[in-house]
Amino acid sequence: MLTERYKQGKLHAYKLICRIMKRRQDVSPNTDFLTHFYNIMHQGLLHQDQDIVNTIIKHCSPRFFSIGLPGATMLILDFIIAASRVTACSSLNAPRVEAQILLGSLVCFPNFYGELPALHPTKADVVLTKFPDVKEHIIKTILTSARDEPSAPARCVALCSLGIWLCEELSHGTQHPQIKDALNVICVTLKYPNKSVALVASDILHLLISHVDYLQKFPPDTPKKIVEGVALYHTAPCLLQLVVSLLLCLLDWVMALSPKILLQPVQTRSPPERDQPTKTLLSCIYKVLHGCVYGAQSFSSPKYYPLQLSDLLSPDYDPFLPLESLREPEPLHSPESERSSKLQPVTEVRSRIQQGLVSIAARTVITHLVNHLGHYPMSGGPATLSSQVCENQDNPFCESADLGPELFHSPNLQFLVLNGSTLLSVLQIRSESGVPGGGMTAGLSSAPACVRVIIRDVAGKHSWDSAVLYGPPPSSPTSPVHTLSTHTQSPHSANLHLRASPGGPPKKMELKREDSQEEGQEEREAEEGGRGMEGERQEPWAEGEEDRDERQVGEEEKEDEEQEEEEEEEEEHRMDREEDPGDLCLEQILAPPLAKRVCREAVPAWDSLSEGMPLNIPAPPPACVSEKQENDVINAILKQCAAEREFVLHRGEDLNMRAVQQTEPETQTPQSAFYYCRLLINILGLNSWEKRSNFHLLRKNEKLLRELKNLDSRQCRETHKIAVFYVAEGQEDKHSILTNTTGSQAYEDFVSGLGWELRHLGNDEVHIVWSEHSRDYRRGIIPTEFGDVLIIIYPMKNHMYSIHILKKPEVPFFGPLFDGAVVDMKILPTMVRATAINASRALKSLIPLYQNLYPLLNPTQTSHSYEERARYLETIVQHHQEPTTFEDYAARVYSPAPCTHLPADTEEHSVMYLMVPKPVDSFNLLRVKGKGLKQKVLHASCECLIPDKGNMYVTDRHLINMDISFAV
Repeated sequence: MLTERYKQGKLHAYKLICRIMKRRQDVSPNTDFLTHFYNIMHQGLLHQDQDIVNTIIKHCSPRFFSIGLPGATMLILDFIIAASRVTACSSLNAPRVEAQILLGSLVCFPNFYGELPALHPTKADVVLTKFPDVKEHIIKTILTSARDEPSAPARCVALCSLGIWLCEELSHGTQHPQIKDALNVICVTLKYPNKSVALVASDILHLLISHVDYLQKFPPDTPKKIVEGVALYHTAPCLLQLVVSLLLCLLDWVMALSPKILLQPVQTRSPPERDQPTKTLLSCIYKVLHGCVYGAQSFSSPKYYPLQLSDLLSPDYDPFLPLESLREPEPLHSPESERSSKLQPVTEVRSRIQQGLVSIAARTVITHLVNHLGHYPMSGGPATLSSQVCENQDNPFCESADLGPELFHSPNLQFLVLNGSTLLSVLQIRSESGVPGGGMTAGLSSAPACVRVIIRDVAGKHSWDSAVLYGPPPSSPTSPVHTLSTHTQSPHSANLHLRASPGGPPKKMELKREDSQEEGQEEREAEEGGRGMEGERQEPWAEGEEDRDERQVGEEEKEDEEQEEEEEEEEEHRMDREEDPGDLCLEQILAPPLAKRVCREAVPAWDSLSEGMPLNIPAPPPACVSEKQENDVINAILKQCAAEREFVLHRGEDLNMRAVQQTEPETQTPQSAFYYCRLLINILGLNSWEKRSNFHLLRKNEKLLRELKNLDSRQCRETHKIAVFYVAEGQEDKHSILTNTTGSQAYEDFVSGLGWELRHLGNDEVHIVWSEHSRDYRRGIIPTEFGDVLIIIYPMKNHMYSIHILKKPEVPFFGPLFDGAVVDMKILPTMVRATAINASRALKSLIPLYQNLYPLLNPTQTSHSYEERARYLETIVQHHQEPTTFEDYAARVYSPAPCTHLPADTEEHSVMYLMVPKPVDSFNLLRVKGKGLKQKVLHASCECLIPDKGNMYVTDRHLINMDISFAV
């Protein structure tokens, strides 16, 4: 052993040997060399001198375990212990980031290898021992670093390692007990004061959405707790970029959860207020978004947002988990980059939209939830978020294949603006017929037309069709007519006859059967018996009426009246026992008043509810009402009842007392081409005076159409341009790489797992390179001014994948993958996709005033889709909103444009208006021109307005025969 005098030389020797061995070699070193090398590394990692340990960790990281040296896994425990020593020391000059990278590159090894044979970390001798608890050593150190690491870059790497480990465990279904601790650390880090650390935690939570099904098993309410935590952290004072990131994360989490979870009530420690409905998770989410749109002042009120951080406290989650503060300032990125140096110095002027970026993002999330929650993905696939339906489609008054000026003359279409931020196109179209499954109405009885509402807002374009549903179709087994006929016509056809006394309302409904010719003698006898019983039924009714005529109201006649009612009830019970039981059941169905009366009186089982007193016995009078007052009221009621009976008895036969039989009115098809649209607008309350200030018409001109087309061409979602390359063995030039038409099976599986649309290669700032070459991929192989970030994937011999990331120094940190990470194929596509998107976002964040100025400086790039759409919508509303009086607005909503009739409809109910400049002798002289008038009208009802001498108009209606020639 060398003395302390040669320490610097020893450190330099360790540095050189580590740099040599972590490079990818064309030829693998021989066994003797590797044995000597591993022995040196084993001795150095266990050395008491912390400088030697720091040197090995710094220069072996990040690729020592990714190059696939034979037997390298023997040093896993040595590196874990050494990295733990580095993270536990107090010096900020120690290689803390390199130690976290080494630990993070090992998180997938335990599941892949199981029990790893490794050198014992406490013995200097070379002795292999199997260690089943390697995973526990790794995750314990990473969890501690994610909470207590004083360096911001090192803590970001620790959080990324924690995210990779979570995805690994969830995808393999291990149900490791420390998954709860890892989730707790990540959720609590969302409110960390350092922006970079909090953004990494937000990205990790976004990544876990892909494993929401596994999270529901460990424990089941884990996704709900995560969403509650994300929603709560919007209420805390945060940086603008972090709030927008959390809003987008919240949107994806809500879309991934099932309605059963979203409608679960939130659990609060404070008792709920009386008469207050239960707060569900979805309602709390909407309240958070509402607060982000209009300001967070309401969050301090528990009535508005009842959930607090203390409500999330549980045995599995601690929202107040302490996190150590950082001990170094957040690194500032130099603006002297190649791209930023080309920008002109610009004075930052915050426009109204820029000041409300959080409000716009929150409104975007709300509209996405309203339009897509429960309806995603649509038939176009998950890549389709914006509707492709336009106003000219299915429009009988428009034959153009594109938006054209003829739309302004369509009487079934109106353009409106709601709340100054949403464009509405309300269109009346014909109902679908002959569609399998009934189409939109599912085969129910509906109106002949339906209403289509096309919405354009910050989240895109959405199309909703609505129809008036009257009920089941007439031929449906569940329709009321079919159900009634089933009861009355089986097994024999029957007609219902209502028998009633002429002096009063019907007391019973009786069933009379009409015999068919095929019925036998027995059925006719039974029918005669039934008719005989009908005659008997009339006697008690008549007898009762005579008795009622003799009885008058008074206290002295009350006993006679009760006796008569008892006799009447006995007679009715006797007839009921003689009736057919089937007829009796049908009578009970068709006579609800009688059924109600019987049910009201037969309540012996409820007698115990009122201290043994039957419920049909009047209750005692209130204490404030004397017996005399009660008797006076009873006598007045009985007197009035007797007077009504007497009037009916003596005047009931008069013709003016009998109601004329009414037939069911026939439905008439509305003639207006905008009738159902007006109906829907009225139902939604948009025609009210209160909504007048928020609901306006749009000025119709060709400029409006051009701007609508421009708005529809804008993306409604965040887009990134990312290139994917395949490098086969031996390919080191641009031509051979770009001429690859296929790749290996592993590469094809990886590309399919990305789930991206393939696009034309060019101007891509992020490159994903799949390299199966034995040498490292170099940045200059494909020369380009772009490609600021390269994510290189190297397949390893053990079927795992090493990640190498090259980026320019000014690019901020992004994750979840980092340079030196090692993952398996189960999580590789998800990890690479998330890393590439975060890299693209990090690059865009370097552009000063990116949202407002960068699209003008470089047209190949676009800003956030919702910000851009918000600007276009604001421009359209400012230029085309038409100020009108309420009367003009109502008239335009009532009739958007003059209309003669709906084309291709039957001429039976058509209405035609002709203005004749002077009287004509014959209607045959009239010639009418118009679109859609294709048939001759042979018979019509003519209604003329003829001026009289007093300058008034008199209507002259008569039926004429006319032959009008239509020139189409």
